[in-house]
Amino acid sequence: MRTRLISFGILAALVIAAGFGVNQIKTNPKATVSAEIVQYATTSIRIGNQTFKVELALTLEQRALGLAERDSLADNAGMLFVFKPTKPMTFWMKDMRFGLDIIWITDGKIVDISRHLPVPKPGTKTEDLPTYSSGTAVDYVLEINAGQADKMKVGDRVEIVNSSHV
Repeated sequence: MRTRLISFGILAALVIAAGFGVNQIKTNPKATVSAEIVQYATTSIRIGNQTFKVELALTLEQRALGLAERDSLADNAGMLFVFKPTKPMTFWMKDMRFGLDIIWITDGKIVDISRHLPVPKPGTKTEDLPTYSSGTAVDYVLEINAGQADKMKVGDRVEIVNSSHV
């Protein structure tokens, strides 16, 4: 019985410590989020005749990390940022290692495209990073490899193939 109580106490302490660590990431703007601890649900997106397998950035931690700290992204892959309710959004390329196209989406249609966004120069201060804005309220933002949006245009339909997570 005593061993069970000690084991339970240790388990409870670990759970409390883990919860405190996660809460610090959410509430401390100086806390960093590591790619190793962030998990993403996936789905597919269809735009015209192109299909992308995408990771879903649904939480604050997932959105904060995005595609940063990765060396590359597979062809026809991307990350879909989900915003409910819709709102104007601004993104940056902090800690990015490859160029992107950003597709701004509202009500299942492309409303703007930021094309061929370059990787920031090494040593660029956070406050000096360029920002990219939707210009209007959006409910989704899709990031894909630079150049993969070359055949897309404003007004194209965007279909989320399995929308159970979004």
